[in-house]
Amino acid sequence: MSFWARKRRTKTRAALLAGSCLALALVALAEGSVRGAAHPARPGGASRADAVIVRYVGPRGRLPKLARLLTTALSGQGRIAAVTFVLDGRPLASVTSPPYAVDVNTALLPSGAHTLRTVAVDTLGRSSGSLPVTVSTVAEPRGVLTASPQRGLRHALAALRRGGVTVRLRPGRYEVDGLLLGSGARLVGSGPATVLAAGSQSTTEPVLSLHGRNISVADLAIDASGQTGERPITVAVPDGSADVRLQRVRITGVHGDAVNVWGRHSDVSVQDSVIDGAGSGHAGVFALESAASRRTSVIRTRISGFRSFGIIFAQKDYGLPDAGLHALALRNEISDIRDPARAVCLSQPLESGCGTNEIGIESGTVGAAIIGNTVSRTGWDGIETVGSSTGTSVVGNTISETPTGIYVEHATNRSLIARNAISDVETGINVEWRYSGIGSARNVFASNSIADAARHGLFVGVGADRNAIVHNLFSRGGRPAIVLQGSSGNTVSANRGCGMSGALVDEQPGRSDGGGLDTPAHNRLIANVDDGGCGAR
Repeated sequence: MSFWARKRRTKTRAALLAGSCLALALVALAEGSVRGAAHPARPGGASRADAVIVRYVGPRGRLPKLARLLTTALSGQGRIAAVTFVLDGRPLASVTSPPYAVDVNTALLPSGAHTLRTVAVDTLGRSSGSLPVTVSTVAEPRGVLTASPQRGLRHALAALRRGGVTVRLRPGRYEVDGLLLGSGARLVGSGPATVLAAGSQSTTEPVLSLHGRNISVADLAIDASGQTGERPITVAVPDGSADVRLQRVRITGVHGDAVNVWGRHSDVSVQDSVIDGAGSGHAGVFALESAASRRTSVIRTRISGFRSFGIIFAQKDYGLPDAGLHALALRNEISDIRDPARAVCLSQPLESGCGTNEIGIESGTVGAAIIGNTVSRTGWDGIETVGSSTGTSVVGNTISETPTGIYVEHATNRSLIARNAISDVETGINVEWRYSGIGSARNVFASNSIADAARHGLFVGVGADRNAIVHNLFSRGGRPAIVLQGSSGNTVSANRGCGMSGALVDEQPGRSDGGGLDTPAHNRLIANVDDGGCGAR
C-alpha cells in the first residue's frame, strides 16, 4: 500500500457517517447517465426539472433608502448553494440560504440608474441568471454617521459598539484598540484608503470583533502587522453571531488567523476580499464548526501566503448528522499555502505532523459545497474532506502544483467529486483507506480531468467501496491511472486515458489496518479506453 493511502493512520476515528439523499441520487445518476448531470446547464438545453432557475422578485424602479432585495431560486437536482445580487456587472452581495434576500442601504450607492440581476449556483456547479432590471438610487448622507481620524471617531466607535447604526469612515489610518461591532452595526470605508490597524494598547486582541446579528463590514483595509502573540486573530466572529458579512475587505500583515469564527454561528460570510498571510499567517479563514453552526461561506476571495490553511471549515469528529451544515467555498483563488517547518515532508512524508496542514481548502462539514475554486502551490493537498463529510460537493475546481489534488479522507460518504481540473501533482485524487472501522463509500467521481499526475490519477484505498468512477480523463502522468487497492463494488466506466503507455485501470490487493490482505471484488470495469494520443475528447 502506498504512503498516499496511509498518510492519516495516526488520527482517531469515532463513528460511521450518516446518509445523504442527494448523494444517493448522484450515485444512481453516475451509474446510469452521469454526463448530463455533471456538466453545466446551457440556456435552453435543460428541462425545468433539471435546470437552475432564478428570478428577481423586487423591488423595482426607485429603491427606498433601506431596501430589501429579493429573488427566488431553485435547482432541479442539487441544492442552491448561493445567490449573488449583481449591480452594474459587479457583485453587490451573495446569500446562501432562503429567503434569498439582501438588505441594502442605497444611500451608500451612487445616485442614478443601475442594472440589477441575480445569479444562482447549485451544488452540482450549475449556474443561471435572472433577466436584468433597471433600478435607481439616490445617495443620501442623512442617517449615516461619518467619521475621520481627526473628527467624530470616538463617537462613531461607541455607536458601532452599541449597534444599530451605519458608520462611514473617510480615507485615513485608524488605530483601534479592539474595535467591537454590535448587532445591527454597519461599518463602511471609502475603499483601500480606509485602513484599520491594531492600536498600541491591544496588539494581542483582534483588530475587529463582530459579535451579534445582522452585522456588515465593507470597503476598507485592515493592517494586522502590529499584532503580537503566538496566533493572533485579526477579525473575530465570536459565539452567538449570525448574519455577519465582510465584503471587499483587504487584510494584510496577518500573523495568525485573518478571520476566525467559533461557537454557535450561522450565515457568516467573507466575500470579494483579499487576504494575505505574507508567509507567516496560520489561516486565511478558520471556522470552528459544530452541530451548532450553519452556512459559513467564503466567496470570490483571494487568499495567499499562509502556512496551514487557506480556508478551513474545521470539524474532525465523525458520524455527526449536521455539523457545520452547508459550508460553502465558492470561486475563491488560493495559493502558496506552505509551512517552512514541514519542508522535510517533501522527502520524508511519514514524519510526525506531515499531512495535517498546508492545505488550500479543508472541510469536515455535512453538505458542504466546494465549487469553482482555483488552488495552486500548496505544500500538501489542494482540497481535503475530513470529519463528517457526508453529501459534500467538490465540483469545478482547478488545482495544480500540490502533492495531492483532492484528498478524500476515510469518512467521506455519498459525496460528489466532479469536473475538477487537476494538474502537476503526485496523485490527482486519493481516496483514503478504511481503518479503525471507518471508510469512505458510495462517492461519485465524474468527469474530472487529471493531467501529469506523477504517481496515479485516482487512487482508491483498501475498503473505500461502492464508488462510481465515470467519464474521467487522465492525460499523461503515471500508470495505472486508476488504482483499486483492496477496494470493491465499484463501477468504473467510460474513463479515458491518453499520452502514456500502461494499464489504465488496475486492481491490486492491499493490507488492511488489521494486517489482513484485502482483495478487490465485484468491481464493474466497463468501456474504459486508453487511446494513446491526447487529442480532443
